Amino acid sequence: MPAVGPMARSSLRPLLAGVLWGAALMTGLPKPATAQRATDQTAMSVPRPAASGGVPGLPQVLAPSDATRLRRVFDLQSRGDPAAAAREADRLDDRRLMGHVLADRYLRAGASASAPEVQSWLAQYSDHPEAMRLHDLLGRLLPRGAALPAPPAPPEPLSPEAALAPEERAPSLASVARNPGLDRAVRDRAREGNAGAALGLIGRTKGLSPAYAGLLRADLAIGLFRAGQDEEALRIAAEAVRAGEPSGLAAFAAGLSAWGLGRYEAALPYFERAARNDQAAPALRAAAAFWTARAAVRARKPQLYVAWMMQAAQEPRTFYGLVARRSLGLGAGFAWEGELAGEAEAAAVAETAGGWRALALLQVGQPARAEAELRQLWAKAKRNPGLVRAMLVVASQASLPGLTAQLAAASQAEDGRPRDFARFPVPKLVPQGGYRVDPALLYALALQESRFDAGAVSPAGARGLMQIMPATASYLSRDPSLQAEGAQRLHDPAYSLELGQRYLHYLARHDGVGGNLVRLLAAYNAGPGNLLKWLPAHGHRDDPFLFVEAIPFDETRGFVQQVLTYSWIYASRLGLPAPSLDQLAAGGFPRFSEPADVVAMLRQRGRALH
Repeated sequence: MPAVGPMARSSLRPLLAGVLWGAALMTGLPKPATAQRATDQTAMSVPRPAASGGVPGLPQVLAPSDATRLRRVFDLQSRGDPAAAAREADRLDDRRLMGHVLADRYLRAGASASAPEVQSWLAQYSDHPEAMRLHDLLGRLLPRGAALPAPPAPPEPLSPEAALAPEERAPSLASVARNPGLDRAVRDRAREGNAGAALGLIGRTKGLSPAYAGLLRADLAIGLFRAGQDEEALRIAAEAVRAGEPSGLAAFAAGLSAWGLGRYEAALPYFERAARNDQAAPALRAAAAFWTARAAVRARKPQLYVAWMMQAAQEPRTFYGLVARRSLGLGAGFAWEGELAGEAEAAAVAETAGGWRALALLQVGQPARAEAELRQLWAKAKRNPGLVRAMLVVASQASLPGLTAQLAAASQAEDGRPRDFARFPVPKLVPQGGYRVDPALLYALALQESRFDAGAVSPAGARGLMQIMPATASYLSRDPSLQAEGAQRLHDPAYSLELGQRYLHYLARHDGVGGNLVRLLAAYNAGPGNLLKWLPAHGHRDDPFLFVEAIPFDETRGFVQQVLTYSWIYASRLGLPAPSLDQLAAGGFPRFSEPADVVAMLRQRGRALH
């Protein structure tokens, strides 16, 4: 992947004077940005006056009279007057949104749709995002024993949880067909520390390609390292490296295991091998380069430190890339200036049926329905980079931050051009009662947890921007109603942010956390009980980077790294200091910022956040 983002070359002079032992010291730290250009906030488009209720800068695909009438139709249905809404809808000239109008009508609580009405809808509008919900409704309406038509097959939408980060894409994995069940079985045995059973399973499975077998052994080795079996992990990882494991993970696992055993000279060539692997994901190469620099210092080869840290610094949108940049005194290197684009770019979306409906829905004040259409359009757009960029214009201008972030990442993966202004959007977040937590951390958590979707509900039942469980919210607020009829309050953005702040402060004081930001984030993701379960067995308590790598839960480890990374990126965008980045770059564990620290950082910023 080509290097992206400008480096502050003026900082290299102080860097070379004192960086050779930079695992413990920082030099020439860049000052946080204190101002952003106007393009920061306008994102991707040049706005123009829009029809009432429309989005500035986007094509107004409906005639003003129809747009006004459709807004009235949706409003009447929301107020429980479907008869008046139907009379108003009958007067429409352009009826291409009738599928959405009727879906809204039929799916409302207390609606009295008939089976023939729903069958007629499915016959006409099976390509709409609500098709499966209408099919489920038909199943409830049909008499017992009646034949239910085959379910519709609308295009697979872009899931809000889909990870499109270009830094995580490994060329070596693109052609490897993996078996999720086998992957899971090997990782489960690794987590249990049962190397023999995992190796036996790999050996008995017929038809494994050498590349896939190598990846499984790499997974096993990294799992054993995280289970505290460094010696066995090193043995298996080294064998996988000798066999040519393609992704770089085996070499990285061997390096971590050797480091955990205190064998720094042995760790160095393994980390270097992973860092040089051009088939590895950019994030893994950056991590390996960072660890190569650290190992070089421990192996008494400090002359190698700067070059390897510079390689890690080429990936500023990764955990290790940002720590490397701060350790070297380099600027953040983000592309905060927005591209200027007009209606011509967005018009490509209107050339598709679903895209036209999305633009029309935005024009009549239905952003959630518009986003559903755009997500469904992904099935066609992912093979058409121009359409992806057009969708990005629409999503950005329509203030759909979660979709904007995903499409910006997808566009960067396609053409290599960072669009940080869109990938890391800044919707207005104002907690009830004001900020008592570092705003950059709140933005990071909201992006990671919900992609800024206030209506998000997880499969486990967590709700809102900060994905707070109703039981947790009830405990924090001493309000039992939040577990019952009051649960909808968790979708109020300001209240969700305030509850998130309360939970963070609660966790910061919890046993086993003690203000340690890494442990706090692990507890936020996995629960404080799980943190306490694995903490006593964790053997790498003094090294923050080894501690993070040894977190035994894949999801939690990824969460900790991703939220810290996002928080540093948002600190750059918001013009705030990043104390946790400074602390990690200096070799220490990052600390959770107390309210007084937050007040000081906001005062240092010198202007209101919003």
